[in-house]
Amino acid sequence: MSLKYKTISFELVHDIGHLILDQPPSNKMTIDFFSEFHHLLDGLHSMENLKAIVISGRGRHFSAGADLDQLLSLVRHESQKDSGGETVDLSSFLEKNYKTFLSLEALNIPVIAAIRGVCLGSGFELALFCHFRFCGEDALFGLPESTYNLIPGIGGTSKVSVFSGKSKALELVLHGNTFSAEDALGFNLVDKIFPKKQVVEMAIGFARMITTSYNKEKAKLYLNKLL
Repeated sequence: MSLKYKTISFELVHDIGHLILDQPPSNKMTIDFFSEFHHLLDGLHSMENLKAIVISGRGRHFSAGADLDQLLSLVRHESQKDSGGETVDLSSFLEKNYKTFLSLEALNIPVIAAIRGVCLGSGFELALFCHFRFCGEDALFGLPESTYNLIPGIGGTSKVSVFSGKSKALELVLHGNTFSAEDALGFNLVDKIFPKKQVVEMAIGFARMITTSYNKEKAKLYLNKLL
């Protein structure tokens, strides 16, 4: 089974779903992306034979985050429309996207982010709502919103605080600096680092390994299976 949207695609193979951010090279998250992601996720909740989801980006990168031009237009209260022709405003846009990410996190099947290349802004926020985060040694992370006089708008601050502590969250959010895969592992923001060409393969293999008796409340215990 496969589904193809304008900005994302989805493949179901042997009960493992592979959700691909599909606007290479940077896989920016446009207004259309968030609309399509929300629509796809609604369908996944009712897919009975879906036992795990792996999320990755097409090509070299996971995602460079939100489309900056569109985001700044929303900040300036300039009219924007999604692919369905509906007018989008900033507060409802952020609230809907946050609820969509919460809905992803609430799934009772494993959700694994397989990260290569850049993983910034809302792309990083999406990864933080996954149950597991695997990345390549080349991965580059960050919440650069403060460099545009903005703050992370889809739960990134609170998620980093949960994984890394409040002081580290404030540092990363206020400075807006990028950081490496090794730093992300040290900050407890990723779970495992692999050679970049193996990240997606390892995520899919891990998903198959843990689907039989998956308990989301004990998610981190499953990482021992990789040792």
